[in-house]
Amino acid sequence: MLITLYGINNIGKSTHAKRLVERLKAEGHDAVYVKYPVYDVEPTGTYLNAFLRSGSAQEISEEELQMWFILNRYQFEPKLREWLKFGRIVVAEDYIGTGIAWGTVKGADSEWLESMNKNLIQEDLAILIDGERAMDAVEEGHLHETNLDFMKRSRQVHLELGEKYEWVKVPLQDEKDDTAALIWSVVQGKLGTYVNPVKRS
Repeated sequence: MLITLYGINNIGKSTHAKRLVERLKAEGHDAVYVKYPVYDVEPTGTYLNAFLRSGSAQEISEEELQMWFILNRYQFEPKLREWLKFGRIVVAEDYIGTGIAWGTVKGADSEWLESMNKNLIQEDLAILIDGERAMDAVEEGHLHETNLDFMKRSRQVHLELGEKYEWVKVPLQDEKDDTAALIWSVVQGKLGTYVNPVKRS
């Protein structure tokens, strides 16, 4: 099963993706965490890591930038497919929907973004964590995180895409344990009905 966690930056996706993996393992599942973009994939990951943290304004088109993200997903897909084939539950922090959301925010055509990502493995369960971001977690010099207007628009686009793609929305709670409990409830409901099409084929 491929589970994705979506949401704006600094909303707690890393924390909750990793907590979910630990909960799945504790319940006897073979689970693994991955964060997109995958920075240790060459050459796309290295490029994106340097680009996003350069501290400089974006000088390439949004379409070109999104192609780097898309290629990064395609480059990592053999590993993802291998994990799924052997029955692992993959919890991904960000994935296709993140690219569509940010590309849309920054002016790329959403239909083009969808078409460029359509041949990638699709998630089995997408969870959208929605709430106010933690401003003390903002990474200085990051291309997106310090742009408040972009982040506000990004939240709205994530909500719109969540409706369109039927992502399960989980409201961010004051306590991390409460948010984690809501996420686990969603995942637990999915686990009982899931058949792995990659493993089956």
